[in-house]
Amino acid sequence: MRPSAALAAALAAALAACTPADNTTAPTSAPAPTPAASTPAASTPAASTPAASTPEPDEDLGSFADPRVVDPPPPAPAQPPPDPALAARVQDKFGERCKLERSCGELLGVDCGAAVDGPYYYVQKSDLKTVATCGGACMGGRCTDCPPKAWTCATY
Repeated sequence: MRPSAALAAALAAALAACTPADNTTAPTSAPAPTPAASTPAASTPAASTPAASTPEPDEDLGSFADPRVVDPPPPAPAQPPPDPALAARVQDKFGERCKLERSCGELLGVDCGAAVDGPYYYVQKSDLKTVATCGGACMGGRCTDCPPKAWTCATY
């Protein structure tokens, strides 16, 4: 059978399946059903509807053009200003470029330019003995226990 003949045969079979058994033609438009003559909703087949592709109004998906806004973290609690006498002792021991940055219990954080590869020291408050050397010292392999276990405060 040629392709066009096969197509014609398939079309004829499809039309035959749609034609009523008594060979009468179906009306082109059905009259609107009256409420009393309509069938119950449970006996009628449900029409399939495509799934909704748009999000619900309360559903925010975000996108590159409309990124989700994330609240910034809360600011760290303000620390009291360092004791001027203690800050002076730190500078005397570690040098002019070193500053007492913060404290945590019995430890102090001493910044000697760590942002530009200088060392950062954790020292005991009582005698300024170095407990750990961190910061830029890590590049030279001189890092020790950074931050030390005794430093229980949050790090940056």
